[in-house]
Amino acid sequence: MNRPAVRFTAEAARLISLLHPETRRIIRLAIDELRKNPMLGDDLQEELSGFKSYKPKRYRIIYKFDDESNTINVYFVGHRKDVYQQFGQMLKKLNRA
Repeated sequence: MNRPAVRFTAEAARLISLLHPETRRIIRLAIDELRKNPMLGDDLQEELSGFKSYKPKRYRIIYKFDDESNTINVYFVGHRKDVYQQFGQMLKKLNRA
């Protein structure tokens, strides 16, 4: 199987751009690991069901893997302390729009 492509939402790209350069390097290495095995992440539950979370150090990458198009879609990246809450709030806002 070919390594999957990676697509970032505008929000995920914005969040990554705000990170410290060393943290961006950690995220980049983690995404390389996901490209080797897109199923490494843990399945999320409840309102975040359908998404996966990969956990490099103190950060979380929230993504979905589309098997049909062989693409990892990265939706959100953040610190473990509040990443799920922030992502959940973003999803609620998008669903209301």
